[in-house]
Amino acid sequence: MLVVFLVLATGVLATESVDRIEARAQQLMSLDPPDWQGAYEHFEQAATLGSLSAASYLGWMYEHGHGVEVDHEAAADWYRLVAEGGAHDYAVKLGWMYMGGSQLKADRALAEQWFGRAIDAGYLPAHVALASVIVADALGGTGAERVNEARALLETALEGEVALAAFFLARIHVEGIGGHPTDAALGAKYTRISAENGQALMQGWLARMYLEGKGVEPDRMEAAFWAALAASGGDPLGRQLHAALIESMSDEERQLVMTRTMRWALERR
Repeated sequence: MLVVFLVLATGVLATESVDRIEARAQQLMSLDPPDWQGAYEHFEQAATLGSLSAASYLGWMYEHGHGVEVDHEAAADWYRLVAEGGAHDYAVKLGWMYMGGSQLKADRALAEQWFGRAIDAGYLPAHVALASVIVADALGGTGAERVNEARALLETALEGEVALAAFFLARIHVEGIGGHPTDAALGAKYTRISAENGQALMQGWLARMYLEGKGVEPDRMEAAFWAALAASGGDPLGRQLHAALIESMSDEERQLVMTRTMRWALERR
């Protein structure tokens, strides 16, 4: 019993020690000016004791040059430690670092390996990350045979309520990316989900769908409402449609659209 107690007590003290070390590092960063060197030393000590959050801070310091020279390889080493510890968002971050080529030497296979690691762990944003890469490839004229893979990844992510997945699903079904069959009804379904999530581009698309009756029943008032939202979000198509629709409306119809648009915006603050 004494041995068990000592082991448990040692674990508690170590945890408290790590917490205190990290808290001190945070305090040093909050100084004006920050004590980056002191913060680095404390984070390094906490990371050595097993703190993944401290390791992520060290990666961030190397990535952005806080208290150390910018060193993306060193940043990736710390992020790798965090990702291997089960922080799947850092696996996705590493995927983007290797995919982009601006921070690390571009390595498509390694990027997909990190995305895949997070996907296998059930981390749904990783599904969207890899799918978006596949969609970009297809738009650029390569890898069209993988569009169905992207669609499946996105459908899984959307089932898990990752709303961004609807944006890419809408594009696949409306634009027929990579030779994928177009489907007006599914395109409208996913466009609406994305529009309701605040995507100005998709709000403009939905406005046009209601105006032209593509995948939905034609509805000029619905078109005007979504066009108004898209226009307020800076979407060029939304601005064009909104100007044309408002011009053709009665004062009463304009007031109805304005009231609904304002209510929608207020409800989502």
